[in-house]
Amino acid sequence: MIRTFLYSLSISLAGLLTQAAQAQVKPAGDTSIKKTAVDTTARKPAQRPPVTAAPTKKAVDTSGPRTAQRPTAAPVPAKKPDSIYYVPGGLRLGIDISRFALHFFQPYRTDVAVQADVRLNKKLYGAFEVGYNRTSHSDSSYTYKGSGAYATVGIDYDFLKKKDPSDKNMVYGGIHYGFARNTYEVPAYNIHNKYWDSETPGSFPKTNMTAHWIELTFGMRVEALPNFFLGWAVREKIMVSNNAVEGFDPIIIPGFGSGSKSSQFDMTYTVSYYLPLYKLKIRESREPKKKKD
Repeated sequence: MIRTFLYSLSISLAGLLTQAAQAQVKPAGDTSIKKTAVDTTARKPAQRPPVTAAPTKKAVDTSGPRTAQRPTAAPVPAKKPDSIYYVPGGLRLGIDISRFALHFFQPYRTDVAVQADVRLNKKLYGAFEVGYNRTSHSDSSYTYKGSGAYATVGIDYDFLKKKDPSDKNMVYGGIHYGFARNTYEVPAYNIHNKYWDSETPGSFPKTNMTAHWIELTFGMRVEALPNFFLGWAVREKIMVSNNAVEGFDPIIIPGFGSGSKSSQFDMTYTVSYYLPLYKLKIRESREPKKKKD
């Protein structure tokens, strides 16, 4: 009996302990068991975000090292062809009319001068002059006679900028060389001595001489009528050498002026006519000029 009682008591205590353990695990208040609703519709597969392609790596050339490539040079522009045109060339022949005016102021001398120039290229002209002088003087003291010829040759540079290449007007400067040959004499002279009140006659024989000088010129020539030109020039003449007898200088050296001076200033005025004889070929580069640094 006692064994049966103890066994029944132990079973009752075990049931109470089990219920107490279940009460601590389940939430208080709601002891009912709820079943979750099952979704019987087919589930759609989840869409994955689009995968972007990874950047491809350049293929590495493992064949060996390569030499560095030089940068390509800029193309050289084609050279422009030269401009070619023709300008009139010829002989301009004239006479210096200022020599006639000179005779009015110095009646003892007679001069004739002929000038000419020829075009050599766009800017340069060859210049020539030939002339003659005769000097005759007579008074109570002495009688003088002289005559001779001269020639000059040189280069003139045209400073005038011309829009029309056929324009023949000029504003020029130049340098010329002059040469003269002269013969002079004093057939008779009388030296009067006031103290003794006497006269000593005498004469100098005919003498030949030559002279060399340099001329610096500046002037202009303008076409007044077709092929007719008027021009003027100033000249500074510098004597280089002459072989006149010491103490017996000529009154006039042809083409130069006073025989007793080492330099002479002169002015000319010419009337000339242009003879178109040929044409000059002028070549000019079309390439732009490089600016200086």
